[in-house]
Amino acid sequence: MTTLDVRLLGPLEVRIDGEPAAIHGNNARKLLAILLDEANRSVPIDGIVRGVWEDEFPERPIRAARNLVSDLRRDLRPFGDRIAITDGGEAYVCRIDPGELDVLRCKEHQRRAAALRATGDLDGAAQELRAALAAWRGRALSGVPGRLVEAIARGLDGDKLALLEQFFDVEIELGRHQDVLPELRGVVAKHATRQRFAAQLMRSLHACGRSVEALEHYESVREHLADSLGVDPDPELRAVHLEILRADSSAEPDAGEATPAGGIAIAPSTLPPTTARFTGRDEQIRALDQALDASASAAGSAVISGMGGVGKTTLAVHWAHRVAAEFPDGRLYFNLRGFDPSAPETGPGPALGAALRALGVEQHRIPADVEDQTGLYRTLLEGRKVLVVLDNVRDTRQARPLLPASPGSFTVITSRDPLVGLIMGGAAPIPLQELTSDESQQLLSGFLPGGKIDAGSRTAGRILRICGGLPLALSLVGAWAAAHPSASLVSLAERLESTSNILNVFSDKGSSLDLRTVFACSYQELGPRAAAAFRLLGLHPGPDITASAMASLAAIAPDQAAETLRELADAHLVEEHRPGRYTMHDLLRAYAVDRLETGVAQAERSIAARRMVEHYTHTAAEAGRLLALYRESLDFGEPAGGVRMETVRDARAARSWFAAEYQVLRGLVQLRSDEADLEHEPDSDPELDERIWQLAWCLAEYMMVRHRGDDLMAAQSAALNAARRVGNVRAEVVSLGYLAGALRLMGEEAAASKRIDRAVALAEQHGEAWAKAFVLGIVSVYSGRTGGGVGEDGGPGPVAESGPENSVP
Repeated sequence: MTTLDVRLLGPLEVRIDGEPAAIHGNNARKLLAILLDEANRSVPIDGIVRGVWEDEFPERPIRAARNLVSDLRRDLRPFGDRIAITDGGEAYVCRIDPGELDVLRCKEHQRRAAALRATGDLDGAAQELRAALAAWRGRALSGVPGRLVEAIARGLDGDKLALLEQFFDVEIELGRHQDVLPELRGVVAKHATRQRFAAQLMRSLHACGRSVEALEHYESVREHLADSLGVDPDPELRAVHLEILRADSSAEPDAGEATPAGGIAIAPSTLPPTTARFTGRDEQIRALDQALDASASAAGSAVISGMGGVGKTTLAVHWAHRVAAEFPDGRLYFNLRGFDPSAPETGPGPALGAALRALGVEQHRIPADVEDQTGLYRTLLEGRKVLVVLDNVRDTRQARPLLPASPGSFTVITSRDPLVGLIMGGAAPIPLQELTSDESQQLLSGFLPGGKIDAGSRTAGRILRICGGLPLALSLVGAWAAAHPSASLVSLAERLESTSNILNVFSDKGSSLDLRTVFACSYQELGPRAAAAFRLLGLHPGPDITASAMASLAAIAPDQAAETLRELADAHLVEEHRPGRYTMHDLLRAYAVDRLETGVAQAERSIAARRMVEHYTHTAAEAGRLLALYRESLDFGEPAGGVRMETVRDARAARSWFAAEYQVLRGLVQLRSDEADLEHEPDSDPELDERIWQLAWCLAEYMMVRHRGDDLMAAQSAALNAARRVGNVRAEVVSLGYLAGALRLMGEEAAASKRIDRAVALAEQHGEAWAKAFVLGIVSVYSGRTGGGVGEDGGPGPVAESGPENSVP
């Protein structure tokens, strides 16, 4: 029987019947790595394109991706059919058995080790962990290029470090201190800021009678942490230090030494409020409680999965409040927006940054690299008992860096995807289904003035059947009924049944449910101005909007915009999640897009989109002017009719505005990118393209001084495409310069040099002397800023003058 053996934990290898199989070309090797990282799960074709070709797409990327898959299948014969097309032709999946992939074999050893350790068989656990570690042959995926592959490799190598920590724990429990010392020393030397390894080394040294050496190592680690990260040793390391001091009769604890309990300076609590109408979910709450009970000796997690609108977030937040008292060191909540159809594609970086700031890390001390942010995040949480809620997670890669590792900590993840990768790593699966009929009746009754409906009546049955047990649908219908007490349930049922079913993509396959029917029930009750505004919200990238921005988008007065948003909030079509800022559920945003496409002419949509972008561009320009100590002038012209700029009075207000609108601005820069698929350019709109380039210009300094290289790369890539669409060579050269700066921030010098060369050649070809000087000047500035630096007022610092004033395009 022909055998397959694929290895990612080291150089990429494929063996068929024990013989190496040649995978021809770096792109095919990238593709195989991307597919195997999501083994047995679908990978969208657009994700493959971005992962393989990054920001240099071929002319027809979808066709190129399919051709590459065909090439890889030939290399894998006779196993080529393991790579199959799925999701209606929109994705590929690589099907592989657990014994055929070293990553899966390693996880199986790790699972067995956990089971043996739980039963007290430490020898057996040590053998399984040693077998798991033996799967590594070097750095994961070494030799395979590409940013996405490197991110995958970093995640796999991080798993190895966690595995080593488990192995050393077991060996120390077995009393094999002398045996593990040489290996521990080597690991500590390579990972000097990983404090768990330092604690394990100190314990082993102390057990071997070498307490002085252990105490000296503590001082060395303390100094290194202070110099490199600006933090103190974590509670576990301090506790080991104190244990050694107290055990040594010749030493006394330092007077200023903090106790483990006193080491926690900040206990953040960012959970959103729970709902008073929470209904049912008794079985799932018991499962979450059981998973929490099992996390006493190791960090625990649970994945709440289910379709959109089924109540995943509500359950997670309700349970988090229920057990909050058990986590004295903090309760953190992050909405990762993984399934928001209009959100820019993001990794864990924004949430990591927010977490570090919540834990007291100053902005200038937050590392630029996501891997370093993850290390600092876990260092700060080491020894702390914290609860983390990760909401709307798209995939395992997005969640993994945000998982705390300390025993007693717990993470609740919500996703429409089951996240098999996390479950394989030990997360408890909590699948969520629709509410039962009794639970649906109870939830809907909570909205009605009488507090009860007759479930046995035909009318109630019709409403409950149409809602299909979805809490979101039931809540929308209930809110409508509560807001219209004079309307009968019969009229409500007739309205639901008569509304056309058009949101089929979010249908419950087990019933006739259509969420558009529910959304339309609220939408049709809006006044003309609010209905028009709701449709135009389909243009806005989210995650939230202010009355001022709504005024520009809809070309209405600010007070009318505020009134309109309140009307939409009353109808539960938007939510005021922070004072003055309104957000939408992703399903409602999808519905707004549908209303936009069916109810607003293309010409009107284009005009509204330009108003929206101009609102943010002109305000960003003013905010940037207040923050920058020097900035070349840029003529933005006059705002279009109907645009209402926000008032930014001083530098403090400018900083607050940028911080509040940052996610919106990132999404707007990608607006034209989102209009196109990977094989078609968006419709011609040169005015909008010019504004998008200008907005990216306004954001460049803000991103650079905050070391947001990935964001700068995405924004300037979109700006570059916009400049090319309108034929603005000078703008194209400037964007290439900023792209080079982004790559330098990310430590990719070779790629940065290519952008510089391309920009200089283009400038020389078209006689753009100023643009050439700008690129060379901006490169110099970015070279000096890779180590950090903001202006004296906390905003962007000065940009080196690289050409004559008043000549930016």
